[in-house]
Amino acid sequence: MAQHTLKMLVADDCRTIQAFFRNAVAKSSHAVELVATEDGLECAAQLEGGAFDLAFVDVNMPGMSGMEALGAARLKGIKTFVTIMSSKSSAPWTKIARQLNAYEYLVKPFTAQDVEAIIGACRRISEPMRTLIVDDSRTIRGVIRRLLEQSMFRLTIDEADDGVIALERCRETPFDIVFLDCNMPGFDGLKTLDLLGQRNRDARVIMISAERDSARTAQAMEAGAKAFLQKPFFVADVDRALHQALGLKPPGLADTRQRPAVGEAVFVD
Repeated sequence: MAQHTLKMLVADDCRTIQAFFRNAVAKSSHAVELVATEDGLECAAQLEGGAFDLAFVDVNMPGMSGMEALGAARLKGIKTFVTIMSSKSSAPWTKIARQLNAYEYLVKPFTAQDVEAIIGACRRISEPMRTLIVDDSRTIRGVIRRLLEQSMFRLTIDEADDGVIALERCRETPFDIVFLDCNMPGFDGLKTLDLLGQRNRDARVIMISAERDSARTAQAMEAGAKAFLQKPFFVADVDRALHQALGLKPPGLADTRQRPAVGEAVFVD
């Protein structure tokens, strides 16, 4: 099946940077239509139109800064997958980029491989993924569901309360992602992981546990798990684990210090 062509905006008043992006897109493994602008006001207008799948936006442009342009678009509810660009690293700008839900902050010079990785991430993150949460606690499944619903990834979520039911669900539905608790009665997480690998090899399994046991973590990864989450975890941890499970490079804007709303994401077995 042919790839959907991604529509990409590059906003930068440097002609060399625009030429760099045209060359990167020409060599990309993804189908991309590129639109370029040199002006912040035009960037804001283009973003607010909502026609772009992703955008690379420079901080400093005539007319309006890239941050202001992105802020104006976000106020209108535009959710374009945006990477901020700058000639220097800046803690204040990084903070603002994170607040504006930018995906990444690239410091010039960067490479065509960096651009290709972000284009690939955009395509993968925008694709719906069938997701199964396996945990014997209904309360914990509910907490995990709320976290997954806040993820940058598009996840269609189902639940199972033990390993046997999980295997039955996986037989009926080819899940893309399985969040699998280590400690469950009956089939524990490792036993379920082993059987799941035999029946649904395409599922990417992310193990979860409240115990900090490096030997168990290593055992799970050797058995085929793609990532491991320690409880309590937060939305940023989920997104990082999904990047790892899918073979994507996590963005530098990922914030390990992110905290949940009161009453969410703090749980133990």
